[in-house]
Amino acid sequence: MSSVHYNLPKRIETELALMAEKYNISKITLFGSRARGDNTNKSDVDIAVYGCRDFARFSLDVEDEVWTLLKFDIVDMDGNVSEELRDEIQRDGVVIYEKI
Repeated sequence: MSSVHYNLPKRIETELALMAEKYNISKITLFGSRARGDNTNKSDVDIAVYGCRDFARFSLDVEDEVWTLLKFDIVDMDGNVSEELRDEIQRDGVVIYEKI
């Protein structure tokens, strides 16, 4: 995982953490341009979600309840994810929530 400073508004990070607790998610990792720090103001928010039993509902709730004009790209890491994407998340990802 990267130690690069990431670019995600704290409010969004907090709201995602609250939703992660609601859905008993084990970990959320930010990846893509916002994790690398080379995003633009309009870049989407790429997150990888681990241990979510109701991924479809979680995804809908994120889109509906996290107040932002940014688009989310949410990946279920417990599902069928390509090795290339797994490698990118491992290389560039920044953990923004982890259940203790």
